[in-house]
Amino acid sequence: MATGQSKPKSGREAFLAQRARLSASLANARANDTASRFNRLDETQRKVVFMLANAASQRFKELPQLTRNQLGNSFESFSEQERRSLMLGIKHLAELAAAIPWEFLDIAAPHHEVQAQRDKPPASETTIN
Repeated sequence: MATGQSKPKSGREAFLAQRARLSASLANARANDTASRFNRLDETQRKVVFMLANAASQRFKELPQLTRNQLGNSFESFSEQERRSLMLGIKHLAELAAAIPWEFLDIAAPHHEVQAQRDKPPASETTIN
């Protein structure tokens, strides 16, 4: 073999290399999405995430507590450990939201119309041939 040429990769090695690139790309896209969503939160919403993050990070020694001074910071300005705390808070918030039976009001429709749709009897199960 001449110098500068490398041995062709096997199919499995090529697959693992491509999988690693895709995994890194996906992780980067998720982090950027989380960062942009966090940066759009207002102060009250950030307080909720901080409280949940601090409650969740108490279980781990290496994770720091988030302070009121950090409320105005963007996601990118947090350290890696602080980002992990934030991610725990966001995960805890998602679990909490999934556990609570939220019902959002339909502002566009009058209350009576919404209630009538809810009280409507189910459609009959007869089939037409």
